[in-house]
Amino acid sequence: MSEFQAQVEERLAALEATTLGTNAQALDAFYLLVCGVFVFFMQCGFALLEAGSVRTKNTKNILLKNLLDACLGAIIWWLWGMGVAYGDSGDYNDGNEFIGTAPNNGGPFAAAGWEGTDWQASGGENYGYTMALWFFQYVFAAAAATIVSGAVAERAQLIAYLIYTTIITGFIYPVVVHWVWCDGGFLSGGFTGDKDKTWAGGCIDFAGSGVVHMTGGVAALCGAFVIGPRAGRFDESGKVMPIPGQSTPFQVVGTFILWMGWYGFNPGSTLGINGAGYGAVMARAAMCTTVSASIGGLTVVFFDRIFSKTYDVGMVCNGILAGLVSITAGCATVHPWAALIIGMIGGLVYRGCSHCVLHKLKVDDPLDSSSVHGACGAWG
Repeated sequence: MSEFQAQVEERLAALEATTLGTNAQALDAFYLLVCGVFVFFMQCGFALLEAGSVRTKNTKNILLKNLLDACLGAIIWWLWGMGVAYGDSGDYNDGNEFIGTAPNNGGPFAAAGWEGTDWQASGGENYGYTMALWFFQYVFAAAAATIVSGAVAERAQLIAYLIYTTIITGFIYPVVVHWVWCDGGFLSGGFTGDKDKTWAGGCIDFAGSGVVHMTGGVAALCGAFVIGPRAGRFDESGKVMPIPGQSTPFQVVGTFILWMGWYGFNPGSTLGINGAGYGAVMARAAMCTTVSASIGGLTVVFFDRIFSKTYDVGMVCNGILAGLVSITAGCATVHPWAALIIGMIGGLVYRGCSHCVLHKLKVDDPLDSSSVHGACGAWG
């Protein structure tokens, strides 16, 4: 009887361990989905912010671009974007250090390796978390693409903009992701175990100051430069002429929605909640995100008041976003007092870059996307 009892207890222990592992994976998948929904809701924030910053006649155009960004980006990310970012690297010793390639079963390319016999054999458990991760990574890609729409607002034709969306979502952004966030990437200081494969040991960009925001910001600057200024933005002598947006309430509400979305963006980049210490990392990310955003807004309104002699709501909105972008890379690793300094400097970086881009380079960026995301992303 004692031998039989020991066998029963052993099997029960094995079953309990399996159940706990399955529940942990399901919990992580649910956490990713919830955080991903927060990040996806940032598309509403971008839409409101951009609609409020352009003239009334261009409202439908900018909103249509935001909608198609999300639609086209999802199909591209499913077909090959995720594969270019994460394909055939992982545990492979001969993985490509520059760009993701397809393993034998297709892997993440059109999710070919996540279904079929492998899915049936595992009951779907092995790939449920992977599909949740796909969604989380997709909303990041959509955010990177949408950054540019504000920089080329009121000028870009729809077809040209969709071509851009295809290029950045399918070829530019996922390659940068592979460099920094994929095991085997040559800039991946946090994931590539063999540091000899990295350049100078790689870098740590926890939630994407560089990967997401600097990539989108640099693309925004290039787009705004190539497409040229809006009619009436500069007079014959090159002096900047004001072109006010249609709705300050839209700008403010859009900023608050983006700020809220950042609590999925940064804390969600733990990519799970079940692991040891993950809760503490998530909490630190949330606190540092809040501190940096707040001081960014205060810094910009203070210095803008000194130089312009006015209180500009739009500048405060961008100051908050500058603080958010700046802390995105280090939100999980820095102390709250350091987040205060990072956000403060981020506000100054935004204010200085915005002035230089418009007044020195004569580049018309209606939403200051290149300064908020590009310059502050580089600083972060």
